[in-house]
Amino acid sequence: MTTTSKPTFLAILKAGAIAGGIAAVINAVLFFISQTAGIITDTIFVQPDTPLTIVPVLVSSIMPLLLASAVYFLIAKYTEKGYRNFSILAVVLLVFSFGGPFSIPEVTIPYALVLNVMHLVAVTVLLNRFKTVS
Repeated sequence: MTTTSKPTFLAILKAGAIAGGIAAVINAVLFFISQTAGIITDTIFVQPDTPLTIVPVLVSSIMPLLLASAVYFLIAKYTEKGYRNFSILAVVLLVFSFGGPFSIPEVTIPYALVLNVMHLVAVTVLLNRFKTVS
């Protein structure tokens, strides 16, 4: 009978931080390309009277992934198939997140789709990083 060791909190947090950094860079590039192309504009407010800027893109690429690290640690610690279970949860939450951008007042479809691609980037990078510590 073989036993597999469970990833440590530090290993998971490090993977989540690296994923956050990678997602932040990719999403920043997507933001600037989309802004230059006129898809993301200052006329659509994601917060009341506030257009989307690079700061919320970076924060939203990093902070949720650090929180997800804590969730993954708990799932990995208390279940036999932690990575699999976390992956299912992450994909379900990703699908639900796709509706969020479409609820922004006066959002255009291309704008919402860019935000959804950013969500996809964050989850994809995170799952790939967590796979390396599983």
